Amino acid sequence: MLDKLINLSFSYFRKLTREKALKKGQKIGNLLYFLNYRKDVVEKNLSIAFPDRDKTWRDYIRKKSLQNIGRILAEFPRQLDYVKSGTIKDIVEIEKGTELLENIKKTGGIIVTGHISNWEMCGVGISYYIKGLTSLAYRQRNEKVNRIITEIREKSGIKIIYHDQPLKYFLNALKNKEVISFLVDQNALRHRGYFVDFFGLKASTVNFPAKLVAKYDVPILFAYIYFNEENTKYYINVESIDYQKGSTEEETAYNVTQAYTKKVEEAVKKHTDQYLWVHKRWKTRENEELEKIY
Repeated sequence: MLDKLINLSFSYFRKLTREKALKKGQKIGNLLYFLNYRKDVVEKNLSIAFPDRDKTWRDYIRKKSLQNIGRILAEFPRQLDYVKSGTIKDIVEIEKGTELLENIKKTGGIIVTGHISNWEMCGVGISYYIKGLTSLAYRQRNEKVNRIITEIREKSGIKIIYHDQPLKYFLNALKNKEVISFLVDQNALRHRGYFVDFFGLKASTVNFPAKLVAKYDVPILFAYIYFNEENTKYYINVESIDYQKGSTEEETAYNVTQAYTKKVEEAVKKHTDQYLWVHKRWKTRENEELEKIY
């Protein structure tokens, strides 16, 4: 039933002009705001990240952040059409870091990003520019829904490796000089992450890409995307990641994790209203004695 509903809604958005789809997406965000969707989580996150800002500002950011979610829902089913028609180049632009992308395209490596603006379009935009991208994805519980989402991603030029697949899939991709993208700003289970600083509070952060960098010495870049409401275009910024090599692989991996988390924080500060604040970023605490945040 859910897959039929998703197919119906996706078909609806694909039939609209992009202008109308974006307006519908904004209305979805406004509805989420009206329904106070995850209001407590958003306000808690914003109070941690920006303790000096007042309630009026936090409420504004909450509304804009939910509108961004609506925009993603409206754009996702359309991205394949953007790629097929070639209009993707008019919608997504590499604003900074073209030379870095050219280099990693030749060598292969890792690009990490965060849930800033439309991260799906970030992947599609980079894939279109470098002629292919491999991405880590988590399986949806509903197999039919998972198939719908994966089909759109793969037909848009993104090869998917699932998180539960063996390590050899990632190693083979790197051996074949593919570029693998990872989203690195969601709360990680204790055994899958390092506790690094994020807005002044320790956050359990996925360390798998950092471990690949530390063990195999592969190139790593940070990329993020943001939306310009005036011209309705997306702009991608690609940056190098500086990190300190440690005396052990574990220490190096920790340093890489902290380095890319800092990059995410810097990007969020620039585009605070387009971040995914509904996520329980600090859910996993360093030890059980600490008070739960959510």
